[in-house]
Amino acid sequence: MNDSINIVRLRAVANTLQELNRNVVFVGGATVSLYVTRAAPEARPTDDVDVIVELASYKEYAQLEERLRLLGFVNDIKSGVICRYTINGLIVDIMPTNSEALGFSNRWYPDGFKNAISYSLDDRNTINIFSLPYFIASKLEAFKNRGNNNFRFSTDFEDIVYVLENGKNVVEELMAADEEVKSYLKNEFAVMLENSHFEEGVLGHLNQHTAAASLNKLLTIVKQISA
Repeated sequence: MNDSINIVRLRAVANTLQELNRNVVFVGGATVSLYVTRAAPEARPTDDVDVIVELASYKEYAQLEERLRLLGFVNDIKSGVICRYTINGLIVDIMPTNSEALGFSNRWYPDGFKNAISYSLDDRNTINIFSLPYFIASKLEAFKNRGNNNFRFSTDFEDIVYVLENGKNVVEELMAADEEVKSYLKNEFAVMLENSHFEEGVLGHLNQHTAAASLNKLLTIVKQISA
C-alpha cells in the first residue's frame, strides 16, 4: 500500500476529529486499500471519507453535530446529503449505525462497528475500520441498494473486485467470520455467480493486461466462499 490520496485523506480526517477519532469507524471506498497487499495497484480515488458512529437517537446525533461544529466541521447543505460535512477542503460523511437517527443506514453497520479492528496508518495515526468480512458485506449491501446490481458502473462492486483480487488470505478470513455475516456472504456471492452479467462486470474492473488470470483467481475465490 502506498501513500495514495485516500490514505492522505484518512490521516487528515482522523487528525481533524481529534478525540472523536476513537469513537468512530472508517468505512467505504477510502479504506479499500487497507485490505490489500502492499504490491497491489493503487485503488480508485474517492472524493469523500465515510465514518460511522454508534448513536441511539437523533438527539445524540444533534449533540455530535454540536461537537463537530466546534472542531470546525461545516454542514455541506448544497450537496443535499444530510450527513455530509466539509473541513479544510475535505468531504466527510458521518453516518449513524442506527437507521433511527437519520432514517437510513446499512444493515451491516451495527455489527461491523461492534467488530471493528484497529489499523495503524503510520506511527502516529491509528483508526478503526471494519474487519474484512464486514467490509465486503457492507459493500455487497450497498451494491444491491444504491448500485442497483449494475456490475459495470457500481463503485461498490469495483471495490469488492479490487479487494478479492488483491487481498491476502481473503477466503480464510471470510470463512472464519461469524455465522450470520458468513451466511450472508455465501448467499450473495452464490446469487452473483448465477447472474449472466457477473463475469463481464468483473472484467470491466480488471487490468486488461492480466484480466484473464485475475478473472480465474476471482471466480475461484467467489466459488469457494459460496460453496
